[in-house]
Amino acid sequence: MNLRKEDRGAILFVHRTALFERCLNDLRARGGTASLAAKRVDEIIENLTNQEGRSDREKFRFTRKGEYRINKCRKMALGCGHRLVCIQKDCHLVLLYVGSHDDCFRWIERNKGLEYDIDDMTNAVQVVHATETYQNNLPEDVLEEHKFVEAYEAALMSKVDDAVLYKVFSGLCTS
Repeated sequence: MNLRKEDRGAILFVHRTALFERCLNDLRARGGTASLAAKRVDEIIENLTNQEGRSDREKFRFTRKGEYRINKCRKMALGCGHRLVCIQKDCHLVLLYVGSHDDCFRWIERNKGLEYDIDDMTNAVQVVHATETYQNNLPEDVLEEHKFVEAYEAALMSKVDDAVLYKVFSGLCTS
């Protein structure tokens, strides 16, 4: 796709996944700070789809830390502890998930290595999982941290036996 110089870096197409729509509706229904976050998302989408606001990046503040677990992933702080998770590829912005900071963290963790393709003819978004690519492209310090965490979890699990499991789950089951 050839873009005019003034359109480079601008978001021309906004795609919403079905999960994103469900999450947004859930925020609206919850009320309180969640509905405020939903209103902020609506404002962002309106500005992105409005002809005049498409290239106005000052209105959209992405979080300072990038997201290494998903390629081209961007997070946007909505206020009140809520985030918007999206992927930007060229002039396409795919809205993936919206929720509390913790919910977004868990969603990203479950979707490590997520990638997507956009058909240039139809602008259809196809989401694909590529966990192997994710593992191979991590920075060295992150790989080292993963090794430490895996070793720690293995050490903890080696200490778990039937007696410990019985103590933990005894209130859930009756014999």
